[in-house]
Amino acid sequence: GLSVCSIDPSPKLIWPNNYGVWVDEFEAMDLLDCLDTTWSGAVVHIDDNTKKDLDRPYGRVNRKLLKSKMLQKCITNGVKFHQAKVIKVIHEESKSLLICNDGVTIQAAVVLDATGFSRCLVQYDKPYNPGYQVAYGILAEVEEHPFDLDKMVFMDWRDSHLNNNSELKEANSKIPTFLYAMPFSSNRIFLEETSLVARPGVPMKDIQERMVARLKHLGIKVKSIEEDEHCVIPMGGPLPVLPQRVVGIGGPAGMVHPSTGFG
Repeated sequence: GLSVCSIDPSPKLIWPNNYGVWVDEFEAMDLLDCLDTTWSGAVVHIDDNTKKDLDRPYGRVNRKLLKSKMLQKCITNGVKFHQAKVIKVIHEESKSLLICNDGVTIQAAVVLDATGFSRCLVQYDKPYNPGYQVAYGILAEVEEHPFDLDKMVFMDWRDSHLNNNSELKEANSKIPTFLYAMPFSSNRIFLEETSLVARPGVPMKDIQERMVARLKHLGIKVKSIEEDEHCVIPMGGPLPVLPQRVVGIGGPAGMVHPSTGFG
């Protein structure tokens, strides 16, 4: 069989963003122990008069635990690790040589590119001109919030919070944003304002302004911020050239839904 080597400049780096998943998908992968909070379902607010309840349990990923479990599975199965960055790949007739920035050369029969949207090794024959999903989120202690603790808010498209600001209302009517919310308790919650996709992406300051207006309208007063995140996800783009010697995984292979950002 093949041996596997993972080349990564920061293999122990903890993923910075919050991740949510449908519980049944993690159950199928035996990863339920990597969820730190679950909700019985989710809700989508289409507008002020229309909502859709999603009867499917949802969970928040424990990023540190998930990465630790994945690394341990790699170690158990004999995966080798090399802490460096690949700067070049040379393809010969029967093998490929990966040149690393520490001067080490690693020989491989098959090269997988899992570098996300840096797209380091996969080749393309069309220009890269993606749209962008842009989001600003906070994990915060608040005085109170109006959300059901047993439901996470998957998308809240309501815009009545902008009725008193014609400039923001007009901008939102052209490129709307929605709220994504994970309530953990009556006063601890993750809140994220998101532009689903736009080209060019909505400026982060505009996302933050809309979030401030929404929270004020909902009566949510932030007491302290435990974490904040600034998220920019390229959406769409060309598919890799076929055939080629490098196999793309995730972003480099175009495995991202062009309108939701799900991979």
